[in-house]
Amino acid sequence: MYATIDGTRVHIHAPPVTHHAAVIDCPTCERPRRMYGFFAEWYGYTWTCAGCGDQWSDGEMHPRPFAPGWRRQNIEHARAQLARIGVQA
Repeated sequence: MYATIDGTRVHIHAPPVTHHAAVIDCPTCERPRRMYGFFAEWYGYTWTCAGCGDQWSDGEMHPRPFAPGWRRQNIEHARAQLARIGVQA
């Protein structure tokens, strides 16, 4: 995809993403949980707990959105992605 900024042509690139599953100690759940993670060049790993829905990147927790149902949506997305790569949540 190309965009023009001040008459200069800029190439916008989305790096390829790889999908992962792991069992990691969740700081929110305070026990080992299945996590769905994806890795993108320049951005690193982003992990989502299939138990509580919290997300982390580079060891930092993502901010929790001020939106109803965000936790359930994150859990459902993580579990669906784990199922897609062949891991039972």
